[in-house]
Amino acid sequence: MEDSYYKLLNDVLLGYKRNTPAKITTLRNNQIFVFGTDTNGSQKHGAAGLAAKCFGAKVGAVDGLTGRCYALPTKGFSIEELSNAVIRFEKFVRENCKYQFLVTAIGCGHAGFDVMKVANMFRGLLGLSNVMLPEAFLKVYRAECKSYFLSNCIAINDKTLDDKIFDYYDERVHSIIRYLIDNNIPFSKEGGFSLQDSEGNVISEAELGIEAEKIVFYPFNSQSDITFKNNGYKVCNPKEYLNSKNEKNVN
Repeated sequence: MEDSYYKLLNDVLLGYKRNTPAKITTLRNNQIFVFGTDTNGSQKHGAAGLAAKCFGAKVGAVDGLTGRCYALPTKGFSIEELSNAVIRFEKFVRENCKYQFLVTAIGCGHAGFDVMKVANMFRGLLGLSNVMLPEAFLKVYRAECKSYFLSNCIAINDKTLDDKIFDYYDERVHSIIRYLIDNNIPFSKEGGFSLQDSEGNVISEAELGIEAEKIVFYPFNSQSDITFKNNGYKVCNPKEYLNSKNEKNVN
């Protein structure tokens, strides 16, 4: 039974194209922004601040529809209170298929909840076509799949685990992935690379990063590009990186 579940989960993740955008500035008419807020519904920081400033979320709203948003209780609430709210949210989503819900990394910033625990709350939404889930949650599901397959020596769609890594990355960096695997250079096997501030908030993201070399490939936007550079990272393209390695080997 578990084998079937994880193979199905893996197949869903392979075909998943509904990632919540890393940066949201506008909403379409049928879209609803889903964010976490504090006990006062102050809507000042992070996603809550964006919800109030751009999408009509009202101060004082802590659970349910507000403006063009859906609030969930996070900072100052217990993990059980959030879990119960997510159950209500899932029911609302299933009853309102005409809307598309853009879920942010609920409770994983200022609220300080464990991303694995929160991601598990949203697992039932993974197969719903009107829900977009954040990369932080998808990484949890992918890691769980890979851990299960590895511990049970199960091949995934006749591919090795190393080959499977390529499915989590854009084709533009596949040559780099092969080089990193062949040379045992550490990198994220779950897709993507992010930089966080002292409070654990994601401040920049890229398609791929090599932490040991302070190198990133294809930042997601211009702000991420600037932030990486300001934090001592070099932004490379695959050809430039591989040429530099080949030159070192020749010398």
